Amino acid sequence: MFMKQQTESIRRQPNRTLTSMTGYGEGRASDGRGVVEVRVGSVNHKNCQVVVRGDLRDLMLEEELRQEVRSTLVRGSATVQITIHPARALMLDPQRLALAWRELAEVAREVNAPLPTIEGVAQLMPAMRSIDEDWSGLARAALRDALTGVIGVREREGEALRAALRGHASNLHGLAAKMTEAAAARAERYRVSLSERLAEILGGQSAVTPELIVRELALHAERIDVTEEQVRLAAHLAALDRLLAEGGEVGRRLEFLVQEIGREINTTGAKANDAALQALVVDAKVALDQLREQAANLA
Repeated sequence: MFMKQQTESIRRQPNRTLTSMTGYGEGRASDGRGVVEVRVGSVNHKNCQVVVRGDLRDLMLEEELRQEVRSTLVRGSATVQITIHPARALMLDPQRLALAWRELAEVAREVNAPLPTIEGVAQLMPAMRSIDEDWSGLARAALRDALTGVIGVREREGEALRAALRGHASNLHGLAAKMTEAAAARAERYRVSLSERLAEILGGQSAVTPELIVRELALHAERIDVTEEQVRLAAHLAALDRLLAEGGEVGRRLEFLVQEIGREINTTGAKANDAALQALVVDAKVALDQLREQAANLA
């Protein structure tokens, strides 16, 4: 409960920054028993994967810390390294050691054997090392500081990514406008080309009627019409702008939006039937791939 309350402020601070999946942070907490150090590093991952390593011997505490990292970082592969530095160099529990010596001494007297040595008793009792003490409070406090550091790094990198993503989005807006213009210009070019081909085929034996031209143009226009694709593309690009302005943990939604943008660009290319429009489609695919690479780094 303590850990949940403490890290709640880390997750719930309202901000509009974008968040990268890459970060690193360190935390340290101490009391009279010793010091607990926690290091957390995170890298890109489709989901949230957390590995806890180090000196803890409490599986329930490890799982609690693991869940806290998941809920705080949301996405990415995180490694949590926990190191315990006890204040006592020998890391022994004096009370347990004394009790064990007394019990063994009593047995030695009963069997008329030499009394045990402190060193011998200590070697027989590895489980009494103070590493097994309750370090949960210090571990939670150190993890909180480490996660604060990780989030700080992730947000700074996220803001750098926002600038790059906005540049790619602006490029896509410009290409989308050019694709709309190029698509509209195809009808006139096709009319001229069609008239020339029909005149060549007919060889001047019969006039090419306007009705024939209009009918063929209508059929062709229906086959290559990309109006719906361009309308949806414009809507997706507007949603992209809103998402980048919104900030926060938008990685999953951005990946889905990139897929939808790619769908409309690909369909436009399939219907292009025009060198100028096809060239713009290729440029749009390149810009989208660049955006996709950057978006893959976001939490």
